[in-house]
Amino acid sequence: MKNQVKYLQNLFNDLLDDYGHAYIVVRHSDKTVIGKRGFTEEEKKKGIVLIFNQKNHKNLQWTEEGSIIAALGFGAGNRPEKCFLHCDDIVSVFSPYAKVRFERGDIWDAQPEAEETGEPSGKKTKKLPDDNVVSMDRFRKTKA
Repeated sequence: MKNQVKYLQNLFNDLLDDYGHAYIVVRHSDKTVIGKRGFTEEEKKKGIVLIFNQKNHKNLQWTEEGSIIAALGFGAGNRPEKCFLHCDDIVSVFSPYAKVRFERGDIWDAQPEAEETGEPSGKKTKKLPDDNVVSMDRFRKTKA
């Protein structure tokens, strides 16, 4: 969804400008490249959290479709790795400093093809739990 990606992009830029840090959760797919480093086995299953600050990235660009191209620093030496974060693999943007998180709902609805992930086709993607949803009906004033 292009609108969601645009919101992610705006929030990311605001967090980076205002707080100096922006966090992005990226899931694994063949479309996303994390330099020569790649994804670890655990990151392939759970995704990776990338931390952007003023010192660990260079040449950050957002493509027209909402993907990210940047050289990110990894490890103690902040070794730069060329990265391409495909827009469909960006799950959320957040900041513990600002206490905000924007999570894409369409990611949970999309199911990757079984051939792409190597998982049996009967296995479903994780859905958001309904117990965290609060109904606003009791807070709305009704006209009498």
